Amino acid sequence: MEEERKLKEYRTLQKLDRSMQTFRRSGIYKRAKTSLSDADIMVLFCIAFCDLNQKVKLSDVAKTLRVTLPAVTHKVNDLVDKNYVEKETSSKDLRITYIKLTSHGKAYVELVKDEYYKPLKELVKHLGEEDTLTFMRILDKISQLGKM
Repeated sequence: MEEERKLKEYRTLQKLDRSMQTFRRSGIYKRAKTSLSDADIMVLFCIAFCDLNQKVKLSDVAKTLRVTLPAVTHKVNDLVDKNYVEKETSSKDLRITYIKLTSHGKAYVELVKDEYYKPLKELVKHLGEEDTLTFMRILDKISQLGKM
């Protein structure tokens, strides 16, 4: 009985391994070629899509992207140097820095967003809303494991 259970477990693991390899090879997640890195674009998109007539803080971006504040600060500083983002220190609390897209940054986001998200739009179209939400939940759960 124990041997049967182990055999079933290994068959499941083998199927999971094949599925993950097939997913990697499928190319569904290949991003469009852009002049900026994926990390840069994720920060730009976060600022663009968070900015609903409210000021965006560095900490908001870090929380949304689930990365450290120093990592976001480094990326934002690079994007400031490239004229995609501008920073503004709060007049009420000098520890708070607000960020927003420059006109160059806004134009870049508009230029690349549809092509950049095209593979994911196809995935959502294929899976449907319910399966997409389930897939995201599962990916989040896997991410909590960290690197294996």
